Amino acid sequence: MRSWRLLLEGVAINEIDVEVSYADMFVVLRDGDAEPGPNDWEATLRTAERQHLPPGTYELRGATADQRSLSGHAMLRFSDGHQHHFRGDGLLGGVTDALA
Repeated sequence: MRSWRLLLEGVAINEIDVEVSYADMFVVLRDGDAEPGPNDWEATLRTAERQHLPPGTYELRGATADQRSLSGHAMLRFSDGHQHHFRGDGLLGGVTDALA
């Protein structure tokens, strides 16, 4: 099993740009798999402004430092208004290019 932590910029939640002080996606590639599965990634965001995010599934989008775009649907697992933790709930678009 291999894993990567990809730092993000230009983050959007449900197509709304969000100012973040920190954002990353943690991606796991299981032995024998060609790409991460639908639950093999998670995202951690720290928002500059307080954000009220009710429980549910959200569309996340962001770019790596080398401008590789990542996007996918994820379930909100935790939020205290500033720190938000999401778990993948579908395939992560752009991940193959980002890990290359």
